[in-house]
Amino acid sequence: MKIDPTRSWMAIEERLATTENPRHRQLLQVLLDHLQAEASGDFQRLVSTLSDDPQYHFWISDSGFDAGPKGFDAVTSHYTQLYEEGRNVVQYDIERIVVDDNCIVTEGVFHQVYPGRVLATRGMDVDDPDSPYALTMRLVLFWPYDDDGKLTGEDSYSDGLMFTPERITRLNPEDLPTSYAGRSA
Repeated sequence: MKIDPTRSWMAIEERLATTENPRHRQLLQVLLDHLQAEASGDFQRLVSTLSDDPQYHFWISDSGFDAGPKGFDAVTSHYTQLYEEGRNVVQYDIERIVVDDNCIVTEGVFHQVYPGRVLATRGMDVDDPDSPYALTMRLVLFWPYDDDGKLTGEDSYSDGLMFTPERITRLNPEDLPTSYAGRSA
């Protein structure tokens, strides 16, 4: 499995290219900026996509129902931890996009890079804590927006438990994007 973060926003770019509604274009552009900023580690760009009081809701069995950071400080701390742990490298193969004036819904297969040592803190047995792994799951994300076109949160729904052995794949160095090179897992 080769992780390619650019695939996370290819579907958004394609949809943006065929969308004429100005409000829908605005929301798609904000989502595109959000995904690219998260992948590249551009914290200021990422934060610029958020409203003043974002509310994240994770509806995933082993993450706690309605877990997720609430409020600007908690959400920015969430992203700081994501970057510090090296979990911001993802490939979200978006298969479906639904857009209305206040929300975008994406659905697809989500692959997130986890350093082995981070998986171990989540209770997973890993062969090598210094190796990177991919966690794979089917994911539906609701991306709600305020009147200014800023994200007011993320509502995540998965197809079951996240941290199970069948979802984890050990990665080789060549499976990682060059932006991941040099990180200590």
